[in-house]
Amino acid sequence: MSLYTQADLDAIRAKLKRRIAIAVVPAVVILAAAVGVFVWGRMQRSDTLWMLTAALTVLGGGYFLFLFGVYVRPAWVYRTHVNYMLHGRMRTTTGVLKSISPDLSDHDGLECHALMLNIGDRDDPEDDRLFYYDALKPALTYPLGTRVTVLSNDKLISSIEPA
Repeated sequence: MSLYTQADLDAIRAKLKRRIAIAVVPAVVILAAAVGVFVWGRMQRSDTLWMLTAALTVLGGGYFLFLFGVYVRPAWVYRTHVNYMLHGRMRTTTGVLKSISPDLSDHDGLECHALMLNIGDRDDPEDDRLFYYDALKPALTYPLGTRVTVLSNDKLISSIEPA
């Protein structure tokens, strides 16, 4: 079953555009107000309006940096991930499903479940391969011991099917 579609990529692109707008527009307004206060303060020859200009500059810059890091960057990372899953270089691996971790782990900024696949004929630990399954996708229903074929980019699974 393929995990990603073009509709997924279009949806995350639209979400990313909304998030960028939410982060950029208020920051630009605050920084424009800071420029206006600075110019007005210079025209009035005020010795104290520079403090308001500095405060507005710090507020606008802090707002943008905080929202970009917390709100925009995760969507940016996920958009890049989905793009790689659809258009990136893929590798096919077939093996026996050995384990699926119920715990989440962070792989390149994405929350994933670790999945272990044994590609050998014997149950040799040297033949184990570690893959990561996107936590935002439906849970896998394959029982352990099932022979599966995994299509992956790096270690991130794009598609998984019974072999």
